[in-house]
Amino acid sequence: MKNTYKIDFVNNTLTMTKAFEDAASNPTSQEYKLLQQIRADFPGLTIIRKTRRAPKKARPTKNLTYANMEKYMSVFQNADELLAQFEVVKTCSLEQPSPYKFVRDWFEAQFPKYKELPDFGNNAPKVIDLAAFQKKQEEKKEQKGA
Repeated sequence: MKNTYKIDFVNNTLTMTKAFEDAASNPTSQEYKLLQQIRADFPGLTIIRKTRRAPKKARPTKNLTYANMEKYMSVFQNADELLAQFEVVKTCSLEQPSPYKFVRDWFEAQFPKYKELPDFGNNAPKVIDLAAFQKKQEEKKEQKGA
């Protein structure tokens, strides 16, 4: 086992993982023998178990489903136009290697501040030209490939 325990000589502690603890509970295992040797060498050593896991990185697009995209677009004054364009984008995405990513990229380009409250004033979002968007996507692919 790798990185299953750590001895801190300054604080006089041994920190072990759950896997090491489970293995050390078997008297015939190497981990048990190692733990007994460490305890014999350092009788005042405090043994603790590592309890916390590393936090997972939050996904910024966790709830960005097609349904939630439609709900977001439906609040604007030009919702009919936006939803019609959204349907065209979904249809065009079927030809792409990753249809959802294509639609999500369009949505993020159309609504760069979608995580904030929408502006209900006269500044309704303009519908992005789909042909121009597809051209930008192809240019990004070429840049990544180069």
